[in-house]
This record gives sequence, C-alpha cells and structure tokens, in this order.
Amino acid sequence: MRRRSWPIVVACVAVAPVAAAIVLVAGHDVRRAEAARPLFARDRDYVGASACRACHPDRYASWRRTFHASMTQLPDERTVRGRFDGQSVTLFGATATPYQRDGKFFFQLPAADGEGPREAEVALAVGSRRYQQYFERTDGADGTAYRRLPLLWHIGEARWLHINGVFLEPDDDDWSPRPAVWNMNCVFCHNTGIAPGLKPVGDSGDKRWDTHVADVGIACESCHGPGRDHVALYASPFARYRTELASAGARAVVDPLRLGQAESAALCGQCHAQRLPDPMDKLWTFLDTGPTFRPGGLLAGHVKPLSRDLPVPPPGDPDMFKQRFWSDGTARLTAYEYVGLTQSPCFRGGKFSCTSCHTMHAGDAAGQIAPARIGDNACTQCHVAIARDVGAHTHHAPASSGSRCVECHMPRIVYGVLEIHPSHRVEVPDVARDVEGGRPNACTLCHADRDAVWAADRMRDFWGARYRRPSARPGGAPLDVPEALVSAHAGDPLQRAVYVTALGRADSAVPAAARGFMLANALVGLGDGYGAVRFLAWRSARELDRALGLGVGDDLAAYDVQAARAVRDPALQALLHRFADAAHARLPAPPDGAFVAPDYHLQIDRIRPLLGLQRDHVISVGE
Repeated sequence: MRRRSWPIVVACVAVAPVAAAIVLVAGHDVRRAEAARPLFARDRDYVGASACRACHPDRYASWRRTFHASMTQLPDERTVRGRFDGQSVTLFGATATPYQRDGKFFFQLPAADGEGPREAEVALAVGSRRYQQYFERTDGADGTAYRRLPLLWHIGEARWLHINGVFLEPDDDDWSPRPAVWNMNCVFCHNTGIAPGLKPVGDSGDKRWDTHVADVGIACESCHGPGRDHVALYASPFARYRTELASAGARAVVDPLRLGQAESAALCGQCHAQRLPDPMDKLWTFLDTGPTFRPGGLLAGHVKPLSRDLPVPPPGDPDMFKQRFWSDGTARLTAYEYVGLTQSPCFRGGKFSCTSCHTMHAGDAAGQIAPARIGDNACTQCHVAIARDVGAHTHHAPASSGSRCVECHMPRIVYGVLEIHPSHRVEVPDVARDVEGGRPNACTLCHADRDAVWAADRMRDFWGARYRRPSARPGGAPLDVPEALVSAHAGDPLQRAVYVTALGRADSAVPAAARGFMLANALVGLGDGYGAVRFLAWRSARELDRALGLGVGDDLAAYDVQAARAVRDPALQALLHRFADAAHARLPAPPDGAFVAPDYHLQIDRIRPLLGLQRDHVISVGE
C-alpha cells in the first residue's frame, strides 16, 4: 500500500464507530419496531436478540440456524410449515380444512365441545423441526389467550396429524379435550423474557391474561441473561474498550463457558427439566411476572425439577409424575434431560455438564453437538484409555453399533415429539435391573432376536459375575422369548413405543436379510390402541420393507394410523396377508420363538395373551 493511502484508512477506521452510532440513533430501530407489536414488551431488563446482532453478527447468525430460534414464530409464508391448501383432512372420525386467505392461515374445524363448526385463525406457530403446532388467539373475560388447535403438521412425513394421536394417550375421537393454553404452559420454555401477566381484575377474584415476551423463540437472553446493562455498557466504543481492558468479568452478561458446573447445567435445566416452582407458593409470581431464575444462578430456590417420587400437588393424579419415569427413576420423556444429567456418575465427578457435548453456535442444528464431540468423541474426551482399544472394552466389532458409547450408556428409551431419543442418564447397562424393572434394555434394543437371559449371560461372560440373570418380568410375560418382541406386545405404551421403534433401526444386530420376523411383529403395532405407538410401528415397518424389498411399501403408505378403526382394521388384515405371501416367497424361514410361522403368518395364539397384558399398563402422559 502506498504511504499516502494510510491517512484515508486511519480516517475510515476512526469514523466507523461514529457512523455506527449515527445509524443506531437515526436509523430503523428493529428492536423498537418489534416491541411495538402487541405480543412484545421489552420494558424490563430484556432488549431482544436484534440488539445483539450489530456487535455479534457471527453469533447471531449461528443462533438463527438453530431450532431454538424458531421454537415459536408469528405466522407468515416463511414460518408456517403446514400445507394450508384447502384440502380437507379426516382424522379420528372428523374432518377439518386448513386454508389461506389474505395472507393469513385458518382451519375450518368440525363441531366439538358443544359448539358447531367454526373458523380458527392461526396466531402462533410452535415448533419447526419434527412437527409444528398451531395456536389461535382468543379475547374474552380471561384476557388475551392463545389456545392450541387440534391439528399439527408433521414436518418429516409432510402430513397433518391430530394431537390425539401424538401424545402417549389411548385413542380418543373427541376433538376438544386438549386445548392447551400457551400463556400458562408453552410460553415458559419456548420464548424469552416472558411475563405471562395473569393478574386479578378488581375485587371480583377473576384473573386476566396480558402476556408479553421479549422474543418469541429461545433467544440470546435465555442463556446469557437480560442484556440491557450489557448493551448500555457497550454503547460507547470508549466504554467498551475501557471495560475490556479493566476486567474480563465486568461485561454485565453471562458467558456460559465461564460458569461452574452446576450453574452451567442450570442454563439448560431451566427448560430441559419439567419442574415446579420452589417453593410452590411462587406459582402466582411465575404466572404473572414469569420465572425468577436468571442465567448464572442455581435452580434451587427458583424451581424444583420433577422426579418419580416428588409429590404431586393436589388435586392432581398422585401417579402423574411416576408415569414419566422408569421404575428406577430414569426419565422416559423428553424435557427431563437435566434430571438424567444430574443422575449420572459423570456429573458427580464435578466437570461433566451440557456444554461437554453440546454447543449453541456450531455444528449440526439437529443435535447441536459440538463438532469435536460427535460420536464416541463425546465420551472418549475423558475416557482416553478406552478409546485406545474400543473392542477390548465393548466385546463388539469396533465399527458396529455395539461399540458406540451412546448406544450402551445412553440407550434410546425416551419418548417425545413422535420420536425415541437417547437417555441423558449416563449409566452402565444391566439386563436384570432393566427387565425386572419393566425398562427397555440397551442390549435387546439392538439384538431384537435374543431373549433377556441370553443378554444377561453375555454381560456376565464379558464383564464378570456381578451381572445376573433376571428372575421375572413385570406382569409375568415369559423370559425365554425375544425381549424386544415381548415388550413390543405386552409392555406399557412407552415400552411398546421404544421397542417398535428399535425393530426398524438400520444398525440392528440382526442381519438385514433375516429381519422378516421383525417386520411381522412391527405390523402388529399397527393395531395398537395408542396412536403414537401405531405411528412409530408404521415408520419401522416402512424402513424394514425398504431393507427387505418385499414390495408392501405402497400398502403401508396408504395405511393411515389416525383413521377410524372401521377403516384401519380391514386394511391391516389385508396388509398382513400380503406381507406373509411376499415374505414366504422371498425370505428364509423365520427363527423359532419369533411369533411367526414358517409361512410368515403371525402366530396369533401366542401373541394374544401378550396383548392381554396391556390392560395392566394403561397410562396417559403428555409432553
């Protein structure tokens, strides 16, 4: 560069802060424009994510790519994932029609809850990864509330589903029983800087909603804390430089990577732990001005994470919390990841926390795993000796799923959003403990053709005499048949959901050509009394048919898991016959004990008693 150019460069650098200040003062203020919308209010300590963008454009961009950022959205052509094309949808015995008008999104809903057919306009969209739910705005005596509508859009399957068949609850044709109110439920975890605003109206004893948020979606201040002081501190370039030079700890905002273990985990635990106010009399504070926890602190004194043995506040069902955990206290629903983390021996070591594996600003948005922690690296970052010879530790081929740390120590036994997820309780597998407790076992999730006794014997062979055989299964189902199959038929709805999903996994230990019996048993799940179990069985059946090449994929695609029984039952009978004919002609004989005859027809006389055991395991759990 020529010498005379330097004054120009210096002048440009010097004037840049001034130019930025002019834009901030005189230009379009995104924060103020957003806050002018009725749902937004930033009159407390929150400033909104748009205030972070000017100074942290790379962090802002990486956050925008996450599903946290789009957890709640105002509806428009960009944010709404559902197909509002005017085509009618018939599910659980009634018909609705999603459509657009004047750039807005509507449902024509059938008669329900004593009311006739009506039109409902979408005011909020919640979710953007697996499925998207829709809420309408209602204005009445209880203020402005946002109530959930009965249809949701499943993004992966590109189809409408009814909420009745999404949660782990028995079939119900009533279109009116679950109008969840966003203001008192979803708002707490799916938004930032919330004030539900449930306030008394005069002396009448009535209360009204006046809900506001700093950001729809999970934004910067959910993890870094309210940013008003930070923005004020850094508004002046001179104050910024003075602060940076004086102290790295005086930024007036939280850096999650500089927190202690418990405080770091609490950032995620404020939402990834279903919880009660601590103490309970804080409930009315939460419903008015919002949760009292702020990033950088501990959860204790603000909220108490749920556990299996936590008493249910009256007048709730005393078993409500128990149904959300396996018998040993391990969570079996999503949004309990913090509970699993804190139960883990790794956590008690004093270093392990959420950020040991996850990151908000890098990697694949689907799991938000730090690139350097993908796969076994999440565990071998600490367990270095095991990484040197994985096969010696696992007694499985190093490249197989049996040598993947997560498959054994964080097995896929957690239900949520029509999917089965890894547990966040890092633990050592134990067949006897799991089978006797009515809990899925890591070994038989993969070895779908093996019984529990076989799995326990292999553990003893590999890792010592402390591993014993299970003595019995809850309900008395036999131990000498494949554990995956008996649990898929006789278990409670969560066991059935876990195992019908496991039948369809591509990395199963059963050779691909020998999985015909797995498809036969997955088809049994299409007759389940829980719509969510049917959906997971249907998805596994499609995966198995693709792998086996039996040609029943079109029949499976046409089978609607949310159709009325009068439609589903004949379709399932025809599907079972077509499958048996194709499998008998193309596949080797199934193994003994797999509930399938040599001609691939189901052994109904052996399956029926197992199905009868479901009567002892009726549960109902939402998310």
